[in-house]
Formats: sequence, structure tokens, C-alpha cells
Amino acid sequence: MILDQEKITRIKRLLKSRPKGLTISDISQILKLNRNSVAKYLEILLITGQVEVRLYGNAKVYSLSQRVPISSMLKFATELILILDSDQKIIDVNDNFLSFFSVQKDSLLGNDIRSAGIPRLAESIPAEMMTDSGRMGEGKREIHLTRDGAEYYFALKIVPTVFDDGSKGFTLIFEDVTLPRLYEQKLEINEARYRAIVEDQTELICRYNRDLLFTFVNDAICQYVRLPREEIIGKDVLSQVYEHDRDIVKKNILSLSRERPYLSHEQRVIDPQGNIRWQYWTNRAIFDESGEIVEYQGVGRDITERKHAEENLLVMNMAIASSINGIGLATLEGKITYANAAFLRIFGIDRLEDILGTHIETLANPLNPGPGVKDVLRALRERGSWKGEILLIRKDGTRVHTHHTANLIRDKNGSPIAMMSSFIDITEKVEAEREIRIRNTAIESATNGIIISDPKDRLIYANKAFLRIFGAKETDKMPQKYVADFWKIAEDIVPPIEEIKKSLDAEWKWSGELRLRLPGENPRFFQVSVTRVRDTQGAPLCEIGTFMDITDQKAMEKALKTTYEKLEDAVEFMPDPTFIIGRDRRVIAWNRALETLSGVRREDIIGSDTYQDAFGFLGGTRPILVDILDLPAHELAKSYPGIRRFKDSIFVESVIPGGHEGKGIYVWGKATPLFDRDGNIIGAIESFRDMSEWRRAKETLQPQTPMGGTTHQPFEPAERAGKDELAFLECAFDHLKEGVAILDRKARIQVVNPPFQAMAKSGEAHLAGRDFLQFCHPDDVPLIREYISHPEKERNGSRIFRMHAAEMGKVMAAEISAFGDGGGVLSGHFIVTVPQSGEPDQR
Repeated sequence: MILDQEKITRIKRLLKSRPKGLTISDISQILKLNRNSVAKYLEILLITGQVEVRLYGNAKVYSLSQRVPISSMLKFATELILILDSDQKIIDVNDNFLSFFSVQKDSLLGNDIRSAGIPRLAESIPAEMMTDSGRMGEGKREIHLTRDGAEYYFALKIVPTVFDDGSKGFTLIFEDVTLPRLYEQKLEINEARYRAIVEDQTELICRYNRDLLFTFVNDAICQYVRLPREEIIGKDVLSQVYEHDRDIVKKNILSLSRERPYLSHEQRVIDPQGNIRWQYWTNRAIFDESGEIVEYQGVGRDITERKHAEENLLVMNMAIASSINGIGLATLEGKITYANAAFLRIFGIDRLEDILGTHIETLANPLNPGPGVKDVLRALRERGSWKGEILLIRKDGTRVHTHHTANLIRDKNGSPIAMMSSFIDITEKVEAEREIRIRNTAIESATNGIIISDPKDRLIYANKAFLRIFGAKETDKMPQKYVADFWKIAEDIVPPIEEIKKSLDAEWKWSGELRLRLPGENPRFFQVSVTRVRDTQGAPLCEIGTFMDITDQKAMEKALKTTYEKLEDAVEFMPDPTFIIGRDRRVIAWNRALETLSGVRREDIIGSDTYQDAFGFLGGTRPILVDILDLPAHELAKSYPGIRRFKDSIFVESVIPGGHEGKGIYVWGKATPLFDRDGNIIGAIESFRDMSEWRRAKETLQPQTPMGGTTHQPFEPAERAGKDELAFLECAFDHLKEGVAILDRKARIQVVNPPFQAMAKSGEAHLAGRDFLQFCHPDDVPLIREYISHPEKERNGSRIFRMHAAEMGKVMAAEISAFGDGGGVLSGHFIVTVPQSGEPDQR
């Protein structure tokens, strides 16, 4: 038969316009060609690979082949491609194939694949896949190759091929599936971890029509629902589905189409016992030739155990993630794979990414004392677990006390697969225990008695101080350990215990003074505080009592009261006007002499802090000394140059206007701070002394100068003039209450008055002529010597200094001043003792 190219072209054009294909009869009828001729043309096209045929029953449907040039396929394909002829000789190969096997194209072309020298390639391809290609069609399988020590997996697809010349061969397409296989291996490892939870289930298979009625069920479904097949066929697929899931399942099934022929979903069902179980279904739509859905097929399995396992796993994961304990996971090599928020917080790490994949030894601090990471790893290798306390030191130096538990995680065969560590932050507990130990030690060694009892009055704790009060050494010796047993020992308790309990019942606390007398002892006094402690619900938890022995304090208070009364009497009857202020600067003493001087009554000023208003008699001539006692020396000298400081005291001389026939009152003032036994200032005392008589006596030593500025007395030697003056003063100074001594120009004692003799406990004959410097305080001798040696510098001034005599037995303050004749010639010096504040007058 002569080939008619034009008819072949018409047939190909017709098949191209009908992509679904046509039978021989259809083509013959449409093209008006002989049926046998059409069959021959189609056979030629089929042999040359230009058309392909599909069998539908006894009918053959022909369609145009979608041909792709082999050269293009080799160039753009990502797979490894090898083309063989019918004798299995290599015709062509792509670059990916050459690159993978590291071979040259020239060394392969024309060679039999079995002798091409490609390791394990020929034996990996089953011979039956490349024989009788006309019958077998395409073949596919997975092969395994090893190259350079690495394993590779390929999905091999062998496609029967017809070349342009009509000859046949094979196209071998190698798709690299190594990565998916590695993923599968990892999944298998994970599956081994959870195999105890998730078990394989027998698949449930069924078919149902478009009305969702069962048309077929397998035995697994019958066993699952415990019904015979006949009772299931014809039932609604949704009848066994949980009511709340029916709409979801129905929507899933009805959404199937040619574009999306299958979908999977999870659903709940009701089993024969009325229990809810979970199933996983994959529904697939089955289409007819026209693309219409004719029925559905479903494949399902029971996943109840898996769902429960997933829920439990989710709960466990949430529990681990939100746990207050730090939990971390690591590989057997020690690489960190997981850490929860608490773990990061304990180690002071900001982000999980900062430690993922790092070795757990990187968390260790070389300054950490005690067990370390290496000790834990050694214990895990030897025993599989470790438990103990570890002190962690963060990078910022913060110390965290932890309780650490480490274990190996094993699979169902007992093989270790990972490591897990749990850290409990016990820093607060350790600190609390430390504080408790300190407090217990403090309570146990406290000088105050402490007792704790439960709501039933049973003894919980009593420290040594409490036991000593009652003469007991150990609480075990107290019968039944009841608090009441202590009270039975005492012969007298005031107030009675019953009154204290009534106060506790009413106010939950009692505080006051308790008098207690034990057999054969004197009464003792205690300051007691008892508190009833409640729990968070307000119920009584315990009672805590503290006993402070104030017996000695009471005796001291009594003695102090007596002393205070005596002091008050002494101040009251002192001849010098005197007042005292306390720590709060309120007046606590105001004697009669000051009442007379100020005109302010004692009862009107005691307790007042506005005492400044009572000193109007000073006329603003000087400040109140107790108000400036705390001024520094430099500020005192700058602000009040007329005031002098001597040790802790300050002195001032002033003239109060009025009195003494208008001449004014010459007053010495002195203020001194008052200290307690610990050296703390608790108040101040200020006294005033009328020195007018002394002043007038001193003035008599200055010769009277007439109007002309010269004296009426003839000139006499200084020695004789001094003797006359001394004789004149002997009578003038006898009535002074201060101790007075008159010195000559060489500081030798010439005259002493009776108060000075009384203080020195020595007669005038014994004192006369002695060098006064020997009575000065050693530290003040240079001051007095300077003053005596240069009288012209301070002719009208004076100095306060310290003096003492062996006979006196104490140090006292004194004032030295110079006097001379009318011509300005130095005659001698005055020494006047300065009265001490609070010192009774010595007349």
C-alpha cells in the first residue's frame, strides 16, 4: 500500500482537535475514509510513537501523543537520564548523569550498560523491566547506590521509547529521593519513641453513593461497629458520626472534584457502647468517563489512642513549657535540643536560640563550687541518673541554688536516646533556711524568754532563756509539755493568767508587766507580749510570747527616781538661777532662784519648749547658751565673739540692765550638755551667777584717776603699792563665794580668799608665795605662761583655763585677768574659779 502523507496529516489534525481520543470507526466516519485504511495509518503512527492507544473494554481509543524532543528533555530535566536502545546500548545521557557518576559522555555512548563501568548501576536495574517493553509499558522502582562512601536513593522510572526511525528502546529516569528517605528514617526514629502510645490500626474500607449511603463495607468495619454487613449496606454514612462533626464531614465529601479528587479529615464517631472515638478518613471521589462522580471510596482507621496520646503529649508539652522547674533535653553527645522558659530563666539566658545545638558544658561556670556538668555526665554514663544540689553562677555573677535531677531517656527496648535535666530553683528555700537558722540561733541565744504554743495550749517551743526563768533545763522534762505546767510552778502571778487569756480571746494580743514569784525567790518583774497568730483563713495557728526580765530595770528605775528627786531638790535649792532642758528641748527643771530672776513660775514653764520668752530680763544682751551649745568652735567665735568654750561647756559675761542702783547686774553664764552613760546627749543645763560684787572688788584694784588724768598719790615703788592693794582686797574678797587668788607679776600667789582655801583644803600660809603654774592643767600651762609673759597684748582681756591641785582631787575651770596701776604698769593677776553648772553653792 502506497503511503498517503496527506491522509496521515488529516488523521493527526483530527486527533489533535479531539484530545480525548477517537476510535477507528469515529475517524473513518468523520474523514470519510476506508476503515481498514484508517487502521493501517494508525498502526504506522502508533509504531512511530506519534499516537497512543487506550483500551476501554474491547474498544481502542487513539489520541495524539504529546511528544517532547529527547534533546530538550535531557537539557532541562533535573533528574539523571540515560537512553538505551533495544540492545541496552547507551544512545544518549544528560549532564546530571555524567556529573553524578563522574564519567565522560564519550566513554558511555555506544557501550552496553552492563559493561559501561558504572558501579552497581546495571545490577540495580531489574532485567525484566527492560524486556518485552511492548507488553510491560512504563516501569518504576526504587534503587540504592553508593558513591564515595555515601548512600543515595533513586526512584527509577523506565519508559519504553520509540525513536524517530521507528526503533524502540528505553529511557531511564533517575529521580534523587535521598532526602525524603533520610526524613523517613528520622520519622522512623521518632515513631520508635512514641510507639508505646500510637499503635497500628486495621484500616476501615467502604464505598458509598452520591446520596451518602453505604454500598460496600469490609470486614474491619463490621467488626468495628459489631454489625453484619447486611445491616450496614444502605445506611447513611453520617449515621455513626458524632452529631457536632456531621456538617464538617458532609462538607468535606461534597467538596471533592476532579481538581481535588481526595481529602482527609478527622471525625468523631459513637461506638456500640455509646463512647466517642476518633477516626481518620481519606475520602476519594470515583469519576466516570465524562468526569461525573459515580461514587465515593473511604479508607479510615481508628485514631482514638493517637488522639488521646496527642492530647496527652500536648498537655505534657504545655506542662513542660509552663513548668516552674527548668527542664532541658540534650542528645547523648550532650548537644542541647530543648529548654523551657524556666530553664532559661534559671541560667540567665535571654533566648533559646542562644544555646540550641551547643554542648551543655557551655552552661558551666568555672567558679561553680561542688558538683559540675562533668560529674553529672559521668553519673549518667555509669548509673543512668543523677540527683543532688548544684550552685549555679550566671554570667552576671548571680548565684542560684538548684536541685538538679538528670536521667537518660530510653526507647521501648531500653536503649538510651537522649538526656533530660530538671532544675528546681531553691534559692529562696536555701536563703529561708539560712535565715531560719540565724533566727533560731538568735531566738535560742536571746536573753529574752520566748515560748510558742498551739491553740490547745500545748508547748511547741521554748528557748533557754524562758526555761531558765522557771528553772527548767529541757522541755522534755515538763509533764506533757503544756504551757500551763509552767504557771503551776509559780506561787504568785500578777496579773492572773486568766485575765491575760481573756484579753487574747478578745483582742488576740496582750502586752504588759507581769510579776512572778517562784518558790524560795523574791518577786521578779517581766515585760510580756503575747500574740495569737492566725492562719490565712483566720483560724488560730499558735501563740507566741516574749518575756523580758525587767527586775533589775525596775530596781534601777527606783534608784533613778530617788536620784532624780534628790537632783531635783539640789537644783531647786541651788543659789544660782538654773534650768534644765531635755532631749526634746522642753524644760524639765526651773529652780526658785530662776523664778525670782525671771519672774516666771516653775509650773508655767515646765514641759514648755518656748522657754526663750522667759528670758526677757537679759534685755537681748546675749543669746541663751543652751541654744548654741552644738555650734562648732569656729562658727561660735565668728557669730558670738564674747562667748568662750571650755571643754564641752560655754561661758559668757554680760551686764543685765537695771539693778544695783542702776549700775546693772554683772552676770556670768554657763551651759553644759548632759550625757547618758553611752555618751549620747540627753539635755542641757544652764546657770546664771551674779558676779557684781566680784566685779566691784576687781574695779577697786584700779586706781581712781582725777579729772586731770593723774593720781593724788605720790609715786611709790610698785612693791609697796602692791602690798597696800593686797591688804585692801583681803577684806573685799572674803565675802565672795567664788575661789579667788591674787598673783604678783611673777605669778606667785599673794592672797587667797576662804572659798579658794576651802577648795584647796590648804591654809593661806601654805599657799602664799607658791608658783601658780603648778596648779594649772599641764596642757594649759603654755597658755598661761604666754598670757603672763605678754600682758600688754591682752591687758583688758582674760583667759579661761583648767586648773587643779593635788589637794583638790579634781579639775576645775578658772579665769585669769591682769590688773595694773594708774600708769599702766602691771601689778599682778586675778584668778577666779568658774562655777560648774548644777554645782551647789559653797558659801
